[in-house]
Amino acid sequence: MSNATDTTGILIISHGSPRAEANRGFEGMVARVASRLPGTEILPAFFSIVRPDIPDQVRALASRGVRRILLMPYFLYSGQHVTVDIPALMDECRRQCPGVMLDLLPTLENDPSLEDLLAERLASLALCGPQLPDAIAGASSPACGLPTTGPAIEQRSYEIIDRQLGDWGPADPAARQIIRRIVHATADISFVRTLRIHPQAVERGRAALAAGKPVLCDVKMLQAGMTKVRGQILCAIDRPEVADLARANGCTRAAAAMELLAPHIEGAIVAIGNAPTALWKIMEMARRGGPRPALVVGLPVGFVGARESKQALWESDLCSITNISPRGGSPVAAAAVNALASLGEEE
Repeated sequence: MSNATDTTGILIISHGSPRAEANRGFEGMVARVASRLPGTEILPAFFSIVRPDIPDQVRALASRGVRRILLMPYFLYSGQHVTVDIPALMDECRRQCPGVMLDLLPTLENDPSLEDLLAERLASLALCGPQLPDAIAGASSPACGLPTTGPAIEQRSYEIIDRQLGDWGPADPAARQIIRRIVHATADISFVRTLRIHPQAVERGRAALAAGKPVLCDVKMLQAGMTKVRGQILCAIDRPEVADLARANGCTRAAAAMELLAPHIEGAIVAIGNAPTALWKIMEMARRGGPRPALVVGLPVGFVGARESKQALWESDLCSITNISPRGGSPVAAAAVNALASLGEEE
């Protein structure tokens, strides 16, 4: 890696164990996390007992030109080590490396994703208790008195979501509605941690829909999923001229489709649920002085380009709803647009 002074490094910190295999397991975990975040310097560090410790790794990163280091305690709770001991070590590191900025990140305490993981692991043991075999034996009877009608199922789902979300997520009720609907569509509470909603996203999205502006999308699945939208939904992915344009430009059909739909983009909502290349194309056209949508719901999914395109969207001057993660997809994008449409109807 180059010694660029704007590089941010990350230390993931374990307490350290007398058992060498436990320390190797932790180091292996950090290596796997680092492999999922290419281009970022991520190293393991131990608070005590074994090396490399925090000062060792701060010096190592500083020697590579890193000038900002984030310390992530891989601890469940914020006890004395996190509140007192590690900050004291950070002060020592600041004296040793005065040109390096150090920041301490929160622990994993009360992270809803961990609660979700714990509940899933216990579900096979605790689900309905001893009633489960009898319930399964009933050919069509839902287990444990589960609701059977659509409205009742939806209501129960949102009760569970609200309970799991707790105080996590934005305080703004409209933004919270978007998160609730996305979590409902995916059953993935982790979206609360990665979702990014522009302060004007709800206002601009509702205004575009109220004005009769179309929603442009990248794939048919997303088009089919936006069931709350009463206006026009445009998708050009299957048009023959899109395939010709993609071949001529050496790009994906999703990117070519956005170029073909350019006359409809100004002031509209663009929703991307599948193809990062479509999102890159929207940003490229806007950057070159082309049409600018009122709102970009940029939630493509995948391991190649999805995270990067969404990070670029969030850092651009476009109003957006996105998430900084490989996760996404048409159901997520459809849920966000449906939430905006529902909010507009309520208004």
